[in-house]
Amino acid sequence: MYKVIPLVFLTACLIPINSQSNDKTDDWGKLSRKKAEFYAASDVPKSHVELTKRWYEVASREWGNYGPLEFWIVGSDVEAAKQLDDQYCRIRKQKDPSIDAKGCKNRSHNFERYAKEGNAGLNTQRNEHSGWSGFIVTMASKNPGPHEEDYKSVTLHEYFHVYQHAHIFSKNREERDSRTGKNPWWIEGGAEYMAQLLYSRQPGVPADYLEVKMAQKLRSLEQLQEGESIRDIQYGRRGSIAYDLGAWFVAFVIDKSSEDAFRIGFFQELDRLGFEASFERNFGSTSEQMLKEFHENFLQQPKAEMLKILAK
Repeated sequence: MYKVIPLVFLTACLIPINSQSNDKTDDWGKLSRKKAEFYAASDVPKSHVELTKRWYEVASREWGNYGPLEFWIVGSDVEAAKQLDDQYCRIRKQKDPSIDAKGCKNRSHNFERYAKEGNAGLNTQRNEHSGWSGFIVTMASKNPGPHEEDYKSVTLHEYFHVYQHAHIFSKNREERDSRTGKNPWWIEGGAEYMAQLLYSRQPGVPADYLEVKMAQKLRSLEQLQEGESIRDIQYGRRGSIAYDLGAWFVAFVIDKSSEDAFRIGFFQELDRLGFEASFERNFGSTSEQMLKEFHENFLQQPKAEMLKILAK
């Protein structure tokens, strides 16, 4: 018999940072003292849960604690994953009685699939038809697993997505999508670069870690087609190109402006101004102009020259 164990619940005290909403019952985009909730399948060892909690704490201390946030940690046992799915759908129903329990269990990317395939992902629950808004991060036991160094930066990556989406208040899908850059170049590139940058600054991480990781990402240049912009690459088979070179584009933008302009200024004004206006205000150029310079000038340089722009 498999058991699913909920872990870590703290009381909340919310501190507003988003003044755009007049709805006092909607705490979206506000810093919170409530920690994330952690749930793990029965085959997940305590050390795996503690590792995930540790890197969530690193991220939330650096970028602010946003929520409501849940972490669901999946092992490799399919039956245990099915039990975790049952618990997940019960909690979804508790938090939002309008949820279709059958639809929840039959969702395409359930925990059974994570047990088989691995990976990690964020599900942002915020729409006009749901009674509950929040963030749901799933971490698996492979691709990467907790024994791999990449697991730590992937946890940071998923939390930066929480940070990104916390700064988009609308419940309208089209409005939310318009503020993410739609394709992965910006939202995934941003999460990947900020995750690798933060990890590189942790005690005990080799001094050349960031250079090594970012140099590896330049291999995706070989797959970029002539005249192709990373902005046009969609999720799917070639999506990794946009992840890798999108991370480089964010590094390029930060070098042209500042880390604060990207991480604070852009996101603070994103909801009010929209993507392009916030981009221009904080980076002094349109995204089209910046992408043109990135493709036609920056990416044509020797690798050693490109590596010089990386933040420390």
